[in-house]
Amino acid sequence: MRARELFLAAGVGLAGAVLSHGAWAGPKIFTSGSAILTVNGSTETTANGNPDPFLAEVFTSGRECLRIAVTAQGADLKATLLSPAGTVWQDDDGGGSNRPLIKAVTTIRGWYPLSIAHFAGTAVNSDFTMTVQRAASTSSLCGAPTQPRTVLAEARVAKSGNNGPRPTGGPNE
Repeated sequence: MRARELFLAAGVGLAGAVLSHGAWAGPKIFTSGSAILTVNGSTETTANGNPDPFLAEVFTSGRECLRIAVTAQGADLKATLLSPAGTVWQDDDGGGSNRPLIKAVTTIRGWYPLSIAHFAGTAVNSDFTMTVQRAASTSSLCGAPTQPRTVLAEARVAKSGNNGPRPTGGPNE
């Protein structure tokens, strides 16, 4: 139970970092139309013994199914996907044989940070293969979609009297 709380806290921390910065450094994954893109990646352990998850951004045009399936892995992994609006999808074993499978019905266009790491958040060296596919939100590829684990609310209201700075860069701007 403690590992789950730590992993969720890490996802919330990732969300906070992404939402508070306008730019994200890392690989970008884009698949055209309904083409299936195969990606090889690794989770690693740093020289200090710290976890170093696979991090990338995946594009969706919004209002569609974004399907991310780990098809081969060297350790039990978990995938976490974060929308620019703060919705978080996580999966550990949905693809069978301890493989993560996220079937996210997205709501807004943009780059969605993806983290793949050990299911308990511990340091592990593991190569994996995943497929990324976009389809209509009504597609059978998103049958029984992954339910969001949490939604992070951005602070969008200025202090009473509308004094003070107004946050920018939200979905309505």
